[in-house]
Amino acid sequence: MRDVPVTVKAPVELRPLASADVGSKVLGYLDAVLVDRGDVVKKGQLLALVRPSDLPDQLAAEKGELMQIRANLLLARHNDERAKALVEQGLVSEQEAQQTAAALASNEAQEAASRARIGVLAQRLGETKIEAPIDGQISMRWLDSGALVGPGGAGPIVTVVQSSALRVLISVNEREAGRVRVGQRATVELDGLPGRVFSGQVTRLSPSLHPATRTIDAEVQLANPDGALKPGMYGRAGIVLELHPGAAVVPVEAVIFNEFGSALFVVEGDVARRREVKVGVDGGDWLEIVEGLAPGESVIVAGADGLSDGARVRIAQTQSAPPAVGADSRAR
Repeated sequence: MRDVPVTVKAPVELRPLASADVGSKVLGYLDAVLVDRGDVVKKGQLLALVRPSDLPDQLAAEKGELMQIRANLLLARHNDERAKALVEQGLVSEQEAQQTAAALASNEAQEAASRARIGVLAQRLGETKIEAPIDGQISMRWLDSGALVGPGGAGPIVTVVQSSALRVLISVNEREAGRVRVGQRATVELDGLPGRVFSGQVTRLSPSLHPATRTIDAEVQLANPDGALKPGMYGRAGIVLELHPGAAVVPVEAVIFNEFGSALFVVEGDVARRREVKVGVDGGDWLEIVEGLAPGESVIVAGADGLSDGARVRIAQTQSAPPAVGADSRAR
C-alpha cells in the first residue's frame, strides 16, 4: 500500500527563458565581434561594431545643407524685421510684409526638418554599436569581422540566451486538459543528467488546443542556479494531477492482461486463486489495483501465466519489495 500520484507525462525539451538573435539595423560591414560562444553578457554590453556603408557621408551632407538653411534663415529674419519696420512707416505694403513673414516661416520649417534628419542619422550611427538586449550567455556566434550585416545582410551576428531558469512545454491531451491547473507540481527527468529529478510548478497554460494534435501546452519553469541545465536537453516531464492515498500496488509482472480484462493470482493457503482486478495508474514497473485486491494478500509474480484457478502451489520465496512497489510475493 502506498500513495500513488496520478500524473500526465510527455517528452520535453528544455528551452531558455528568453532568447534573442542580435543583428544590425544599419547596413554595413562588421568591424569587430567582441564576444564568443559561452561568454556571459549583461544587458547593454557592447557585443560588436559595424562600419556603415554611407551613413557618415549622408550625415556630413545633411550638416552642410543645415548650414545653408541657417544662412537663408538669418537673411529671412532680417528681411522680416525690415519689412515690419517699413510697414509702420508706410513704405511697404501689408502684402509684401506677409510674403517676408511666409519666407521666414518656410526657412524655419526647413531648419527643423534638417535637424530632425540629422538626429535620425546620428541615431543610426549610434546603432552601429551592437549591444546585448538581455542578460545571458552567447549561445551562438554566427558571423565574423568583414561580414555584411543589416537589412538584407547575412542575418544575426550572435544569439543571446537567458538560462538562469529554463522552461519546458508539456503537451497535455484533450482528455486531461481540464485537470491541469497553474501551480500544480511537475517533475522533469533528463537524458543528459540521469538519476536527477528536477521539480517545478505549472506557471502558464495555453488558452486553446492545437488543432492538429488536440493538446494544450502547460509551461513549467525550472530554476538553474548551478547551470547544470542546458537549453536543448531532452527528457520526460510529468504533472501531478491528483494523489490516491493508501492505494494497492503490485509489480507489473503480477497482472495478466487478455481480451477479457485484467487478473492476477493470489495465494490462499497452498492454492492459487485467480482474481479479476481493475487496474488504475500505470507506474511503468508497477500497477495500481483499484478493485479486487485486499491489503496483506500474497500475490504471485513469477510463473503466473502458467497457472490456473485452484492450482496447488508451494511458496518458494517471499520477499519485501521496495516501498515504491509494495508487497512482492513470489510462488511456484
